[in-house]
Amino acid sequence: MRKKVLSLILIAILAMGVFAGCAKDETSKTDEPKEGGEKTSESAGKGDLKDGKYLVKLPVSDHMNYPMATMEVKDGEITSFDYNEYFAESGEAKNAENYDYEEGLEVIKNLNKQFMDKKDADSIDYDAVSGATHTKESFKEIVPALIEKAEKGEVHEPVYKDGEYEAKADKDNHGWLPEIKIVVKEGTIIGVDFKDVAVEDMEGEKVVLDEKTKEPVMEDDETPKTEPTKVKKGDIKSLENYSYLPSFDTIKELTKQIIDNDNVENLKLDGISGATNTKDTLLELATKALESAK
Repeated sequence: MRKKVLSLILIAILAMGVFAGCAKDETSKTDEPKEGGEKTSESAGKGDLKDGKYLVKLPVSDHMNYPMATMEVKDGEITSFDYNEYFAESGEAKNAENYDYEEGLEVIKNLNKQFMDKKDADSIDYDAVSGATHTKESFKEIVPALIEKAEKGEVHEPVYKDGEYEAKADKDNHGWLPEIKIVVKEGTIIGVDFKDVAVEDMEGEKVVLDEKTKEPVMEDDETPKTEPTKVKKGDIKSLENYSYLPSFDTIKELTKQIIDNDNVENLKLDGISGATNTKDTLLELATKALESAK
């Protein structure tokens, strides 16, 4: 009987020891942070962003507008951010006065606010405001590019002084005087407005446009159908008074390239055919205008 009691006591002691060991082990496991779990602010990569101002400008679209964003970092934290979309010719940011797509403007405003509130591109709710699919896609592309620059410390270095710079040709060409205005913001070219202005009243040719598509009506020989029109002094060359289409294509392509490359050097000119005089004049005036911006 005595042996039986001693055996029971021994079993109880051993059981208590095993239980205590298990409890200690469970406590240790509970205290360990789970993989992928919430991190403290100290371990969340604070300070990964290097101080400075950063800029990303995406290529000009065929619709002659493009997105650009700037972001400033101080003490490793994002202190300012601005995303907008600009018109290539005027250099103006889209706003209620020059852009009638209200939903698009609301999306731009909402995305700017969300990013400044959350400081995290992955936390943006792109369905918070409907519409403006292209804007949302551009935002998804431009923000990570900015973050990457900030992580690498690739601070934006302004190339030019902010302002508007103009140049005019010394003389007219068949009654048209070429001129250019280049707009610089944040040290980068954001607008190129080249135009020919009539210096006198004269006869012109108007391109006939299709009523539905608003595209030029072409003849059998692939030239645009035209009709005579009157040009008044001060009029700007357009399809309403000038019929040589390659001239307008050349202006559009050079405008895109100058903004995208942020200069007038190293442009891809081989793909620009026709309108040689327009090409040479635009590049000459752009170079002249930018001399004052450096």
